[in-house]
Amino acid sequence: MNQHTSIGLYLSNASNKNQIIEQIMSNHFLQEYLDLGLLKGVLFSAITLNRYVLEETRHDHFLIQTDKNSSLASMSSGQQKKALLDYLIAQKPQYMVLDDVYSNIDKATQESITVTLAELSENTLMIQLFFRKRDILPCIKKVFSVDQDNKIIKEEDAETFSSPDAEKEQQISGFRLPSGYDELHTDINPLIQLNDVSVQYSEKPVLDKINWTIQKGEFWQLTGPNGSGKSTLLSIITGDNPLGYGQDMILFGRKKGTGESIWDIKRQIGYFTPSMIDQFKPVDTVENMIISGLMDSVGLYTKPSDLQMKIARSWLEMLGASYRHKTFQTLSLGQQRMVMVARAMVKHPPLLILDEPTVELDDYNSRLFIEMVNTIAAEEKIAILYVSHRDEPDLHPDKIFELVPGIQGSRGVVIK
Repeated sequence: MNQHTSIGLYLSNASNKNQIIEQIMSNHFLQEYLDLGLLKGVLFSAITLNRYVLEETRHDHFLIQTDKNSSLASMSSGQQKKALLDYLIAQKPQYMVLDDVYSNIDKATQESITVTLAELSENTLMIQLFFRKRDILPCIKKVFSVDQDNKIIKEEDAETFSSPDAEKEQQISGFRLPSGYDELHTDINPLIQLNDVSVQYSEKPVLDKINWTIQKGEFWQLTGPNGSGKSTLLSIITGDNPLGYGQDMILFGRKKGTGESIWDIKRQIGYFTPSMIDQFKPVDTVENMIISGLMDSVGLYTKPSDLQMKIARSWLEMLGASYRHKTFQTLSLGQQRMVMVARAMVKHPPLLILDEPTVELDDYNSRLFIEMVNTIAAEEKIAILYVSHRDEPDLHPDKIFELVPGIQGSRGVVIK
């Protein structure tokens, strides 16, 4: 193969992505097709970002400098990725491994990175790892499909791989969502009411007079560019942000600051965000992970009831046989995300918050997730708050709440 022919590795959620990356960087994965042994390579990945952030916090050593001399830890996801890419390009690599390029970044940043990588690919070999067919970069010319054992099972040119006439993807038919736990959730409306909520950190304004009401059964999408305050707004709603105290807001029928505990709030919410994965112990079984969603606990510390075990096993059956009798640690990252999504949904909460839920999900599991959400939305009993920079054509939120940055912080705009 031509040393400058950029290639893509199409993975499934069962693939061990981190192992593949390690083998590529040590010239052990693509040996039959490509010799990287004498080439200088760099890794554009959250793995690299996390390593540099750790270096900053532990040793106050700033490897990546920006125009504003900002630390990576203080940047949004999009700002981090742009800063990392600039830094890696400055190293003048001969090849670059690209790991899930588009995750957690807004559309403007996605477009900017796509253009930059296209220009770079003219003289630099690109090796892209991706889970969704739609994410293949324009510069990729050859695609290798990788199975659950990290073996290459198919080789084709990118045009054939992306063709509408390519092999039809496996369909999910006869989908039925498992029943929920019969808990006494708050039966009130509206669920959330924010009145002129403003937040600032160290005199830096983040949110400016946010007014937002979430009614029972509504399907919302929260949008806004990187750094617009989406995570801050979510933490206000979930009760995790101390800056929520003193604000004029009603959460599940109770005015903030009238004696409610954080557990009173969390009992009404099913929540998934990718960062939650790190909170759980390696020895937790998948079944226990799902049961813990019924108990609002990180881990399982009391014996579950027969009903709770029955519900958890019905969700395991829906996820598939590959999840049974396994510990959470032994799953791939994509499989872990599906377990966490199921954990958020299992108790059928009044409010379901899904923060970037399809990141690193493969095509099949993305379709399964979409079926799950659409089924819940159709019942109009659970309010859904979906947060993502990714457009999923088969998901149809009723309304969009967009954060628009301004000098005094982001304002909220409702788009119906």
